[in-house]
Amino acid sequence: MSESPDGHPVLPPDQAAETAPPIASAQKKKKKIRLKILLIGLGALLALFVVSVEMTSTSKFCSVCHYMKPFYQSWKSSSHGQIECKICHYPPGIRNTIKAKMEGLVMVGRYWTKLYLKSKPWAEIQDESCLQKGCHDKRLLEGQVSFKKVVFDHKVHFTDLKRGKQLRCTSCHSQIVQGEHITVTESSCFICHFKKSENYPQINDCSHCHKKEQLVSEKTSRYNHAVVFDKGFPCDKCHSQVIIGDGIVPRENCYKCHFEQDRLDKYGDTVLIHNVHIAKNKIECNQCHMGIQHKIVKDLETIADCKTCHTGAHQSQRILYTGQGGKGIDHPMPNVMLEKGLSCKGCHMFHEETGGRLIKTETSISKDKACESCHGTGFARILKNWETSTRNKLQTINAIYQNAVQEVRLGKPTNQKLTDSLLEEAAFNIDVVDKGKSVHNMTYSQELLHVSLDKIEQALKLAGSTYKPDRTSFQGQKTPNSCLNCHTGIEEITAPVFGLNFPHKKHVAGQDLACSVCHSNVKKHGEFIGTKRVCAVCHHKDTKKDCSSCHGLQKTLFQGGTVGEAKVSKDIMAEADTGCTACHVTKQNEVIRPTAAACVECHDKNYENTFNEWRTTVKRLLSEVRAALQEEKTAPLTDEQKAQAAAVETVVQALEQDGSLGVHNHTFAQDFLTDALKKIKSRTNIGNHEQTTIH
Repeated sequence: MSESPDGHPVLPPDQAAETAPPIASAQKKKKKIRLKILLIGLGALLALFVVSVEMTSTSKFCSVCHYMKPFYQSWKSSSHGQIECKICHYPPGIRNTIKAKMEGLVMVGRYWTKLYLKSKPWAEIQDESCLQKGCHDKRLLEGQVSFKKVVFDHKVHFTDLKRGKQLRCTSCHSQIVQGEHITVTESSCFICHFKKSENYPQINDCSHCHKKEQLVSEKTSRYNHAVVFDKGFPCDKCHSQVIIGDGIVPRENCYKCHFEQDRLDKYGDTVLIHNVHIAKNKIECNQCHMGIQHKIVKDLETIADCKTCHTGAHQSQRILYTGQGGKGIDHPMPNVMLEKGLSCKGCHMFHEETGGRLIKTETSISKDKACESCHGTGFARILKNWETSTRNKLQTINAIYQNAVQEVRLGKPTNQKLTDSLLEEAAFNIDVVDKGKSVHNMTYSQELLHVSLDKIEQALKLAGSTYKPDRTSFQGQKTPNSCLNCHTGIEEITAPVFGLNFPHKKHVAGQDLACSVCHSNVKKHGEFIGTKRVCAVCHHKDTKKDCSSCHGLQKTLFQGGTVGEAKVSKDIMAEADTGCTACHVTKQNEVIRPTAAACVECHDKNYENTFNEWRTTVKRLLSEVRAALQEEKTAPLTDEQKAQAAAVETVVQALEQDGSLGVHNHTFAQDFLTDALKKIKSRTNIGNHEQTTIH
């Protein structure tokens, strides 16, 4: 033992430790344990972070988000299907690799916080990704390639400015076609080559793409153009009008992405706009430009020699479009589009391939899209109604004409020549409408059919026939109005209203019901404003009328029958021969929608509660089945299971349209919906929810 300078004894270190207070030793142990727990926790968090980062940066993880599934599926079936998404969507380099891994976690956060709803999926693929080693790094050195029978050179397009614009890989390799991943579409080529501009001419020299060596080969061209080149003929000597559309950029297209006025004011600065949208950001040309088609357009009017053999071609169409040439109508009734100077090519802007196995031809045709391109979405429905109306009237008048011919043959006309002439003129008008297509002039077509019926009736009268054709289909609306300018022939159209079929013929032609009773143009053109109460004003006047003429669905549920594939047994009230009037007609002879109070008139007070419980139960079951069906659509189902789901959907719609919420047949509604709910859950294993209990 030694002494300190002040004379106090000092113990050796080993002895001092042995004599240290036990509390200090315990504190050191606790610190070690806490440090160990902290290190283990940090290690676990780090491991979880690494695993999460790695998992969220895989291609398969992209399909977890439902809005990414279409893109994932198109990638999976594409030529890049074996390449991880991050390889293309992030440029090469360690910094971008880390960014790709971290971005996966960010996307998970955006998905769960629903921030993704505020913007649509958008990806920008840099050129470096495409040109990295092992991918397309040698593409620019490979020279010319063949693309859909034309020659394309990557080097020329990628290294030189095109019309003052620097192109990127994704300027052409884009995803503007739904279901295809990073493919080249001709529309991108056409916008650049054929767009007219004040500063840059069209790149429309055919030899840019159509090389001479391909056009003189029978393997790569339908026609050997050697003689054309030998004689020095220009391409447009034969191939004229090969461009449809001008590729303009409507100012309204800017509003899809921008709302800042300072940006919108740059609309006319095309150099700036192309630099920002093409060079700096991956924006497909079609996002801004209207489409341009490049194809051969055949215009028979410009080929006079065709008329040498093809006399009277399109005569019926010409008669209808010009509104003159039909029999029995003295004043011209031209189509309004002809008056506005619209040529045939205004609608016949599509091509259809026809012919045999080897000999093919192209025909210029029109589609409903042609109508909607000018008149807006929804006009195709009017076109379809015109076709349906004319088809129905032609079917009726052809039958009338055949009967009239037989009647005339059997009769003894007072003037055979006049009778035959009347039938011949009627047949001519019918053929014009049939062959010429009524859509070329719907108003004139209807008038021709009406006149034809008049001529047939005159011929029958001359023949002394007692046959009276039914004119219901040819009456139309007695009071002309502006609606008929477009909706001519509406009397032949039957439309669904309140779950029932609404025949315009009975209401428009038969009752002369004004369009404004059911439709309005105040808020929205043609908006349906009709109500069941309006219908009931006429239909419920006669309380002895058979209700099933309108309420067939309700009768089936009440009296029994089949709804879709489900068999419906009679309701207990129907078995007791209780009719509709027992509940739906008051003592004052008024037709009503009964409430629970109606039950008490025949049953005890408790039936009021029963009525309400039935409706509450069925309403809840309908809601649950609807939700289950919606969830089932997201599950992988076999064709048989899909058919089962569709069958349930049909009955559910019927029960909703019925309107009684099960009162017309509570036993069927409850049993069917309960059973359907169980089967849906068993098919899709939806949760472990408790089965619905019905009290």
